[in-house]
Amino acid sequence: MAGFVEPIKAAFGAYMARFHAQLIADTPSMVEFSARKLSESVVWAPGRMIDQAEDMLSTWRKNDTSQQAQARTRLPVMIAAMSKDFMPAPTDYVRGLSDAFLPVTIPGDAKNRVFYMRGVVADIRTQVAIFAPEEGTARSLAMQLHLFASALPNRRFYSTYTLAGVPDKWPVVLELPDLNAVASPTDVKNLTIMTVDIQLRATVPMLVKPAPGSVYADGKGTGTDADPDGFLVVNEVDGAFWERAIGVGTPDTTFHIP
Repeated sequence: MAGFVEPIKAAFGAYMARFHAQLIADTPSMVEFSARKLSESVVWAPGRMIDQAEDMLSTWRKNDTSQQAQARTRLPVMIAAMSKDFMPAPTDYVRGLSDAFLPVTIPGDAKNRVFYMRGVVADIRTQVAIFAPEEGTARSLAMQLHLFASALPNRRFYSTYTLAGVPDKWPVVLELPDLNAVASPTDVKNLTIMTVDIQLRATVPMLVKPAPGSVYADGKGTGTDADPDGFLVVNEVDGAFWERAIGVGTPDTTFHIP
């Protein structure tokens, strides 16, 4: 399975795509921006958080593989980044499932296998930098991002993890939907930069499955990570055995195994 951040990044990318699709074009730059393809409007930073916004814009332009040369220089553009840190959510908010708990089946699993589940709620520090040719457009993008995140249906979205070959959705919540856009100083003329910090709180599942060839495996899978066996379960109980075990029908009702 891919690292736990990749499904969250994919889900946040889809979240930003929904944001881009509903923009209200209230400046000339916004008209052009909202008409652009998403891949030329909202992009991921190449590899690190946005510490130096102008350097990030320069790096994006150098790494842009668009066939349209014009896409390298035109603004506005929004660049997103996620930290590489791991931070568990505070225990006063939630306590992760550190121990494998109740047996579970995955909805949609045609083999109806039984696994154990562990999980953690992680805080994912995310940033979106807004680069615009003028202040009005930058403010509009920041304001509309805040309005989008504040709407009740957008307070959460879902990342998809593949568990035993079955896609399963898990929630990602915006810890604080009030998004502040902080202006970053720049000496470049006709460029306004704002950065928005977004704290994502993501539930990350971890499937506990039997080792290949284990005596506890049910043999329903192929033993691979993408198609593992489930755990053996009790499907039938010999009632006569339990009657003998607890002494039903005999003077001795003490629990014993014959």
